[in-house]
Amino acid sequence: MGKNIMYDRIYQNRILLMASAVIALVMCYFCRTSDSDALTWMLTPTARWVSILGGIPFEYLPHQGYVNHLWQFVIAPSCAGCRFMLITFLMLFFSFGKNESARGLEKQWAWLGFSLVFAYVSTILVNGIRIVASIYLPVVLERKQLMVGWLTPDKLHTLIGTVTYFISLCVIYLLALSIHQRIFERIQREGGKAVEALSVEVSARTIQHRNLTVPAFWYLLIVLALPFVKRVYHHDLAGFGTYAAVIGGVCGSVCVIMAVGGWITRRKKDTVYK
Repeated sequence: MGKNIMYDRIYQNRILLMASAVIALVMCYFCRTSDSDALTWMLTPTARWVSILGGIPFEYLPHQGYVNHLWQFVIAPSCAGCRFMLITFLMLFFSFGKNESARGLEKQWAWLGFSLVFAYVSTILVNGIRIVASIYLPVVLERKQLMVGWLTPDKLHTLIGTVTYFISLCVIYLLALSIHQRIFERIQREGGKAVEALSVEVSARTIQHRNLTVPAFWYLLIVLALPFVKRVYHHDLAGFGTYAAVIGGVCGSVCVIMAVGGWITRRKKDTVYK
């Protein structure tokens, strides 16, 4: 019975799901392209945002990206953040698009559009922060002679990207949760009677209880799981263990810190109300 209901929902929303799949495939294409001319829609606003944040001017070089010769830094296609945009879009659409309160087709299409726009804007903002950190942090660490031993430039680059992207993904999820509750789960009046708020409150709590696992699932799926399958297929696992350990360690640490912070906040609220 449950399977029939699920199949019916998939069939009813087949056009919506096909649209989301097409968007994801287009994003995957841009994740793999190495021509900056095809990514100006992402690189140009990112370079301008980096210039505002870090005070570093960039000039565009065709087919290469945005370059700053003084810092010897290039915002190349690999720095566009398309993979983060893909992760954010998938997380937003599939985490909230199928909620019981958003079954209406118009709401689902509206959420699809919102997820795409929100993923694009947030990627530019987050990627700009990551690039500024990637420019200045190595200089600071080298001056303090902290770039020794295990902390190589490559590992530092991975750490900066993982910390920035994963923390931002968690924050984006919480922001999207709040926006979804305020706009798409607004209590409507039907026949002059208010709909019970209890169901909305329970739905929100259910989402909040999994607010750490959802971004962790999508991030690790795209960043670790799928690349692992690809490497196994090509028999190329050299160095992947160290990379996976760094990614997993950062994500696990962030989850623990956020969980402890949430627990402390709830304890303080309970104490105040008591």
